[in-house]
Amino acid sequence: MKASLLWLLYATAVSATPHNSHPHPPRAAAAIDASTIQGKWLYGYQGWFRKPGPGVNNHWSADGNTPGPNNIEIDFIPDVSQYPANCLFNTGLTLPNGQPAKFYDSTCDGVIDLHFKWMQQYGIDGVIVQRFIQSINDQSFITVLNQVKAAAEKYGRGFIVEYDVSGADSSQGSVANQVLNDYNSKIKPYTTSSAYIHQNGKPVTMVFGIGFQGMKVNAADSVNIANQLKNAGLYVGFGVPEQWSGDVTSNSGFVQAYKAADFISPWTVGGYSAAGYQGFHSSVQVPDSQLLQSLGKKYAPVIFPGTSAYHINGGTNPSAFDYFPRNNGSFFSAQADALTSMAIKPLFIFNAMFDEVNEGTQSMPALKTNQLPTNQKFVGLDNNFPDTSYYLSLGGQKAAAFHAAAH
Repeated sequence: MKASLLWLLYATAVSATPHNSHPHPPRAAAAIDASTIQGKWLYGYQGWFRKPGPGVNNHWSADGNTPGPNNIEIDFIPDVSQYPANCLFNTGLTLPNGQPAKFYDSTCDGVIDLHFKWMQQYGIDGVIVQRFIQSINDQSFITVLNQVKAAAEKYGRGFIVEYDVSGADSSQGSVANQVLNDYNSKIKPYTTSSAYIHQNGKPVTMVFGIGFQGMKVNAADSVNIANQLKNAGLYVGFGVPEQWSGDVTSNSGFVQAYKAADFISPWTVGGYSAAGYQGFHSSVQVPDSQLLQSLGKKYAPVIFPGTSAYHINGGTNPSAFDYFPRNNGSFFSAQADALTSMAIKPLFIFNAMFDEVNEGTQSMPALKTNQLPTNQKFVGLDNNFPDTSYYLSLGGQKAAAFHAAAH
């Protein structure tokens, strides 16, 4: 999800018992209540895939050209069998039937509509759309956001916008002003949509990249980000490092920034293995929820189905191939079940991610192992799954359980 790729720093030792039961079949969910984010199950959404072209960062390939062997930066291959044909393009990857694998362009009319149709079918509440501060002038993001708005309204789903400031630098000028100016000039009109999620009568937004070691948004600027957005009438959440609570308990670092936000969402992708999750939940997530309650703040934990970074940034890193395995969905299920059963109910669940095949966290349909291209190494879904939509179906099942527990 994030440009910083902080989770690459974590060591991993993964083991788990396979989970072979299958989730429930699709169902068309009723429209969500967008007046509150409480109890929602939201997926991070990149929407950053483009057809290759001059000067286009397409996020499929390392150099922006046609993706193929040794020019790829994704670890799973999307199943595009339901996408509009005119939104697809040929790659240099060869499928087992000898045909070229096809990828899609997120900006093409019909792609995002299909994604939201799936969300309605599987009972997923909506998305957290990523807006990268270093790409703030990329007009294609507005094209994507227009389509997100239309599809969310059409299918009764919800959306919010999250600013990713991991590439920003406070020494070059106020990041708070940059975010606020962009919100007022480009994003604010979307908050009047019937599908834009609110809390306490305020549009919800998030800002990722606050308090991370090595990032260049300083503490004072971070406080200003929260206060200026709140003064603009927003309900504000911060995406923070897994170890954020240490600053609060020691009253140092970014503590005032964390206290300025309305809710906190620690980024924990890669922070625990399947074998270590229960210990992480009891020693980190439960205390986090208690600390935030004591501060009068809300908690929005992140979960992920697994991750792989073999092709990240266009290279090959064998040690990062499927290095947090999904274990037939049991890793995801363990996280979802633990968070659903918490005594202090989370504000909402941030499910990483809907479409990020780059870091192998996606839940959208992807090819099984026996369907993968034959001329490049990728991770596939389990061959015994009933279809390629397994993780959307599983996500919908867990979302339903969370909804029931939250009310």
